[in-house]
Amino acid sequence: MDIEFSFIVIDDSELDCFVTQKFLELSDKNLVIKTFQNAQHALEVIHENPNRNSLVPTIILLDLQMPFMSGFKFVEEFEKLSPEIKENYMIIILTILSPVSSPGDIYRIFNYGAVKSIVEKPLTKEKLLSLLNHVRLNPLT
Repeated sequence: MDIEFSFIVIDDSELDCFVTQKFLELSDKNLVIKTFQNAQHALEVIHENPNRNSLVPTIILLDLQMPFMSGFKFVEEFEKLSPEIKENYMIIILTILSPVSSPGDIYRIFNYGAVKSIVEKPLTKEKLLSLLNHVRLNPLT
């Protein structure tokens, strides 16, 4: 089977990274998945290995509330990357924030073109399937 997507999971919680990775692996054994507990490190890897000219888009599942470099700061820095790098990635926010509890933060994150959707934690099989369907209907182009 061909690889449809690759994933980068960025979350300061080791448990959340593990659970998200397992959900992804259960949904499709052929996925390429990298996990990071440090957003700065993930950004460096993306910058150094930009995935240019890849036929497989990379979905970044990003936690917003992290120490050292928050998800907001990650997105700000990601937006500074060259268009050739950014065109191969889409960012999906995984967060405990909701439009009801933190409307300003939620709406602020959509000011960035790379952010395509928000999924409220905890990630479930149903949320993951819905997310994958959304991504399939709205591919990177």
